Amino acid sequence: MRIYEIMFIADPRVDEEGREALVEKVKKVITEKAVGTIEKVDRWGIRKLAYKLPRTKLTEGDYTVVLFRSNGEQLKEIDVLFQVTPELIRKQIVRREDLEKKERKEWLKTRDNPLEELAVTDDPSSGMKEEIIEPTFEVQGESQS
Repeated sequence: MRIYEIMFIADPRVDEEGREALVEKVKKVITEKAVGTIEKVDRWGIRKLAYKLPRTKLTEGDYTVVLFRSNGEQLKEIDVLFQVTPELIRKQIVRREDLEKKERKEWLKTRDNPLEELAVTDDPSSGMKEEIIEPTFEVQGESQS
């Protein structure tokens, strides 16, 4: 699954409970309709916008950033939510390829060192000693050890 980040701005004229309900609504659409899993929710609060919005004349907005995983096929469902909910002013969805690469690099690092996985820990309670199992290779019918 791919990693995505959505940053959205809610109308600051809505009370705090209403803005929190909007965040929950976005999270619900991500998990149910976009078939995603939420990794992190970061509420930034009310901040000044880069420019005055022409239609609503707003100069501030309530920012929220949500990091989530999804296959990317149902991201249109999130667009539909923002089209039908006027309290959600703006949104931007970005695929976080940097986090995907970092995660893959960590996974390959553990995968490239199979001897660490074969090592048994020296746990006095289990009565087992640490043992590293060396692989054996056969070369043209001869065995090496």
